[in-house]
Amino acid sequence: MNFLTAELKTRIVTAVILAVIVIATLAAGSTALWALLVLAFCVAAGWECLRLIPNLSSGAKVFSWVCVLGGLGFLAFALFDKGVVARDPWTSNALTGLLVLASAFWLFVVPLQVRSHSISIRSWWARLTVPLLMCSAWLAAVVLQRSGTALLVAVVMTTVVADVSAYFVGRAFGRVKLAPAISPGKTREGAMGGVAAASLWVALMAWYLGLVEGISGVLLAAIAGAFLGVFAVLGDLWESLLKRQAGVKDSSRLLPGHGGVLDRMDAQFAVLPLATLLLTLVKPLW
Repeated sequence: MNFLTAELKTRIVTAVILAVIVIATLAAGSTALWALLVLAFCVAAGWECLRLIPNLSSGAKVFSWVCVLGGLGFLAFALFDKGVVARDPWTSNALTGLLVLASAFWLFVVPLQVRSHSISIRSWWARLTVPLLMCSAWLAAVVLQRSGTALLVAVVMTTVVADVSAYFVGRAFGRVKLAPAISPGKTREGAMGGVAAASLWVALMAWYLGLVEGISGVLLAAIAGAFLGVFAVLGDLWESLLKRQAGVKDSSRLLPGHGGVLDRMDAQFAVLPLATLLLTLVKPLW
């Protein structure tokens, strides 16, 4: 019996191609190349996010916002490449402020939106949400790569570990729906399993990478991991709510078999800035 359906084969091929591109880029050790790759992902995800918002459906507006996002990304990269951050504390403070703003959005705004089952981006300040999220994720990914590929992989894998664990725990023990009106397939048991796995993963990686010492340090890392695990779930729910409001299953068809870039990176947009901000407490990143 052939268990590989046409759709599954497409998913596997797409995943392998993406994995090869990402691994090859990281193996090259070039911050410029990595920054460009992540920028491409963020611009694509930003375009998908904007097209899901009814009051910003105009092609001209979407193109304009994507251009602004790309310009901000290249500007930030230029600052890094020329060493401006190392010489100018105002610049480093501004970049830290960007991560703080993005983290504040996930900490305070998203829980309210998920609870009310509504994402409204009508006011002028709310329309800055998408550029803020994409640019902060790009910034975090580049900063982490500059600090060491192992550190970047450890952070990115946090969402993967949480997601995979949530899936299998939910399949085995899931009984109570987490948010049936937003994502019917998720259960509270699965979410708790994902958070626990993220906690264990972050504690292990923090110890392995020498970021913490002693039992107290490992315990603090475990708490931080659980915190990131919670927001990995929130990132997923936020994107699901955005799609549900737009009445679509996938954010786009850019990735055959997987949907869109936003479908694959939703949790990363929440975890990357939060994790980077937490890391600045134990390791200088600028």
